[in-house]
This record gives sequence, C-alpha cells and structure tokens, in this order.
Amino acid sequence: MAIFLSEADITSLVTINDAIDAVSEVFKIRGDGDVINPPRQQIDIPSGYLRLTSAIVNPMKKIAVKVSSSMVFDSHSGRTLLLIDSDTGRVDAIIEVFRLGALRTAAASGVSTKLLARDDADSIGVFGTGRQAKTQVSAVAAVRPIKKVLAIGRNKQRLEAFCTGMTAELDIPVIAASDPLQLYQCAVLVAATTSAEPVIFGEHLKSGTHINAIGANRLERREMDDEVLKRCTLVTVDNKVQAKKESAVLLRAVEQGSLTWDDVRELGDVMTGTGADKRTPEAITLYNSHGVAMEDVALATKAFELAVEKGVGTKVPFTLG
Repeated sequence: MAIFLSEADITSLVTINDAIDAVSEVFKIRGDGDVINPPRQQIDIPSGYLRLTSAIVNPMKKIAVKVSSSMVFDSHSGRTLLLIDSDTGRVDAIIEVFRLGALRTAAASGVSTKLLARDDADSIGVFGTGRQAKTQVSAVAAVRPIKKVLAIGRNKQRLEAFCTGMTAELDIPVIAASDPLQLYQCAVLVAATTSAEPVIFGEHLKSGTHINAIGANRLERREMDDEVLKRCTLVTVDNKVQAKKESAVLLRAVEQGSLTWDDVRELGDVMTGTGADKRTPEAITLYNSHGVAMEDVALATKAFELAVEKGVGTKVPFTLG
C-alpha cells in the first residue's frame, strides 16, 4: 500500500525549516560518500523534453525516481516522484512534486546561505518573482536575520504581487526596486530566473556578498556574467558531475581559464570541512544550484514520514503478483 501525496498535501505537511533540515542531512551523508546520485537524464522528444532523475540514499534506505517534462509547465500537472524502500523495493509514496521541487531547491539555498553567507547578513536582493523566487526568499530568511528584501522582475504586476504576498508571509518589508543596481547593496543575492542573458554582473558585487543562483539548469540559460566567477572566493554546487553537464557559466569560466573544476566545491564537502577555510567576512561566495535527486530523496522521505504520522494522503493499493 502506497500513499499518494498531492500538491496540497505537501503544502500542508512540509515547512521550509523541515526542508532545510532534510536537505542539510543529505548533504552531510553525501559528504561521507553514502549516496548514489547519477546525473539527470534528458531525452528530447517532438514536443519538448523528458527528464529522468534518480538517487539512492543508503542511510535513509530510500530511492527516488522522478519523471518530468517540459510540457508540464503548460498543463501544471504530470511531474511525479516515486519514493521506494531500498530494502524491499516497495513503493512507499507517489508524490506530485511542483511544490516539493521548489522547497527542495530553496532548502539547498538555505543550506548554502547558512554555510557561506555572513552571520550578520540582513538583506536579500532577488532577481525574479516566480514560485521559485518565493521559496528562495523564505529559505534565506529562515537562516539569517533578514530585515529587508529588494526584488526586481520584468512584469510590473507580478512584481507588485510578489512584494505584497511575501511581505505578508514573512512579516518583513519586501520592496520593488526601481533599478537593478539597488540590489547589489544587499548581503545575499538570489537569481531565480530562466534568463538566457546575465542578470547579475560581477563589476557591481560588493565584498562579503553571497549569491544563490538557481535558475540556469540548462546550457542555454545564464544568470551571471563572466566577471562574477572571477570575483568569487568560493564557488559551490550541489553536485559537480551535474554542474559539468548543465552549468553554462561554470563551463565558460573553465574554458576561459578563470576557474578549474578543482576550484569548485560541493556543499557536502564544505559541510565536512573542504573549502570552509575560504569563508571570510570579505569573501564573495557563490552557490550555483542545479537540483539533484538526492535532495528529492531527503525531502520526499520527510514528507512521507510526516504523512504517515499525521494520517495525510490517499492510500493506493498495488496488486501483488
């Protein structure tokens, strides 16, 4: 018997703090080498693309397999994850993962901010106003004493709605910036866009800034210019193998010689000490997110455990052969 968890179920069950705790745990496990996380597979099809992601987290005794596609963004359905018991092969849960995915990506940014941003970071500058931007701001605010958020976006109505909604949700002022340059005064910058052209420029970065760049997980997307990488003291990713396939900005920096892959650290390594010595109050630090399946395992497992505890979800019988 499996449990089906809908978007509404996930929203009611999992808080941003739950998500940060779960993802932090899996990064620690990754740092100890007890995770199998193959790169995401993409299959091009006539109407777009199909994406398959999977991972095994041995200490959690769980496997996650997620199926997504480009078509779901028009239909708002069809992105699904199977959570499987790695000992028995039993399907524990079938989960709709739009909300789960946004929480997962945000939680990883929360972990990176906790590890890399200044302890006194009290402001966020966010490029983008979509659902990912909302959870990103919530995650950073959960780990740092944020007093103000500046936001900018291409659509004025969406920007105003974003600011109004996030101000009410976080009980801190979220203000529409009149000029992108205003955002560079903030201690933490968030890029949550699908832009093919840079939105963050290295020449404007202030010492001590931490950047979470989360939107460019396809080679045709690029949220930062080349100067950003030249100015960063520490560059981190969730998974280096995935970054080598999907990060246009890191691939450009390596090709230009301003960065080597040995310079790039995984968050799990930073948690266990590698690269942590580069975190100083003046350092400019970067987390370049791509989203990996081990994070899905951690968050889906947390959602499943909460659902069982609280009696949430729809039971789905499986016929035994």
